[in-house]
Amino acid sequence: MMDQQHLLEFTHEAVIALDEAERITFWNRGAERLYGWAAAEALGQTLPELLGAEALRDAAAALRSLGGGETLTREFVSRRKDGTTRWVEGNRRALVDDEGRLVGCVAVHRDVTARRLAETKLRESEARMRALVDASPLGIAVMDLAGHPVFYNPKCEELHGRSHAEAQGRGWTEAIHPEDREWVVPSWYRAASGGQPWAETYRFLHRDGRVVWVSSRAAPMFVEGRPVGYVGTLEDITALKQAEADRERLLAAEHELRVQAERATRQRDEMLAVVAHDLRNFISTIVLSVARLERPTLTEDERARRVSVIKRSAEATERLIRDLLDVSRIEAGTLAIERAPVEFAALFRGVVELMQPRATELGVALDYAIADGELTVSGDRSRLMQVLLNLLDNALKFTPAEGRVSLRARRVAGEVEVTVEDTGQGIEAEVLPHIFDRYWQVHRTSRAGAGLGLAIAKGIVQAHGGQIWAESAPGRGTALRFTVPGTHAREAEPA
Repeated sequence: MMDQQHLLEFTHEAVIALDEAERITFWNRGAERLYGWAAAEALGQTLPELLGAEALRDAAAALRSLGGGETLTREFVSRRKDGTTRWVEGNRRALVDDEGRLVGCVAVHRDVTARRLAETKLRESEARMRALVDASPLGIAVMDLAGHPVFYNPKCEELHGRSHAEAQGRGWTEAIHPEDREWVVPSWYRAASGGQPWAETYRFLHRDGRVVWVSSRAAPMFVEGRPVGYVGTLEDITALKQAEADRERLLAAEHELRVQAERATRQRDEMLAVVAHDLRNFISTIVLSVARLERPTLTEDERARRVSVIKRSAEATERLIRDLLDVSRIEAGTLAIERAPVEFAALFRGVVELMQPRATELGVALDYAIADGELTVSGDRSRLMQVLLNLLDNALKFTPAEGRVSLRARRVAGEVEVTVEDTGQGIEAEVLPHIFDRYWQVHRTSRAGAGLGLAIAKGIVQAHGGQIWAESAPGRGTALRFTVPGTHAREAEPA
């Protein structure tokens, strides 16, 4: 018995014994770590009063109704001695005497706060994603490999006039104009049978009798290398088709409209191709990890790893959405800059500390130096850190293993000039002017992100009254430089 009690004292989980009156009779070290109360403080008290856990008040009655051989499991919010709260999973089993009478119980508690926070973050991420999809000016549809609709957003239903329920099976084809249906449907199934992207322009015959022209695109979704369905977009191009019908009468106006529409479509396609790719990867990772979390045989280490994967995917989704919002604010001229004294030495240390693990993983040396000692500017510290992180991320992305990325700062004519220099492959002269354009990538087939980082960096630097530019040549690496109006150290000191 002493060996068993000694073992319970040193187990990681909180082990608590209660008598028939629900008073605490045993409180191991795991319970002390979880709740902060020493055993001497806890003994003799009841759990609902000690932990502030109202959910436990009827636990004894619920356990009694289950019988002596069953285990009662609950998740509840508990209060620690220091006043903080934690989510706890509690397993409670009855102790009965030889005559089957309840004489107490044993409870095992474990901290599940991290999992609950991850689940909450996942739900918030899903809610944000749903809001984005529902508010999209494009129709968005998800299809299985057989062509059956799995999801329609409101814009999609608006374009063809059929609800998701009405489009089940192959009912979605009934919305296509009869003159187009005979070639659109075979075109779709040819692409789907080979797992290929699909794009066509055709007409819907709306339920109310309207003819709606759409530009439709679909790309296959993969989970662990296997195709699992398609995600597609529908853009209403009825106005464009009507403009084309009036081409002879409005030739000059129509020509300009087409140029603008093509430019907008090209930018949209480039953005959607990358963003949809990233979002599919994040969502597929989350769905797969959640499915594995539901396996009853999953070990605690594997469960923790899966929760970590879900958290990273949700955070990556949030970062992508945040970048899209930043680009929107920059274009609208509403990007907020909260100025305060910013000392570059501390800023550099923080940025390098954040990026060093990735540099180490890539096998790239990362160093920094400040030429003139203390350099202080009046700026938004979080936004300037965002610029540095974006520039370093870009440099590490295109620097081969055993290369070097250097971060430098110096004072130049009343300004602070910051340089991020790499030993990568460099950029061709004709490409260099475009690297700060939004949704632009040096290698468009590389899937190296949504192409927003440098565009956001440019917007933040310009909002500070500075300039940003790049110097590069093929085979000689790249130097990304930006300036911020400087401040003398004494001006940065508080009054």
